[in-house]
Amino acid sequence: MTTGMLLLTTALMLLGTVICRFLPFLLGGRLGSPAWRQVFVELFPPAVMAVLIVYLGGGSVDAARPVQLAQAAGALTTVAAHLLFRSLLVSVGSGTLVCMGVQAFWPG
Repeated sequence: MTTGMLLLTTALMLLGTVICRFLPFLLGGRLGSPAWRQVFVELFPPAVMAVLIVYLGGGSVDAARPVQLAQAAGALTTVAAHLLFRSLLVSVGSGTLVCMGVQAFWPG
């Protein structure tokens, strides 16, 4: 990865993080309505997971086979845990644990 690509990726991740963190404050009173709050609560966790899965998918093309397998297993676990538990912490945490476990214990 070139320095320019690394800086661009960092800037985009920073922008995405800042938008997500400050969005409730920027919208202010508009999120006071239960309908808007419900939309935000329902859409935010899947959006975070979509970003993680796209990031894993884009980076795994040139990675070694064990890394690709670990990332795929982590992404599938994340999606499955979200569908079962509907909890961002459980979904991302379990996917991360599976990804790290596969990489740690894969032979070779």
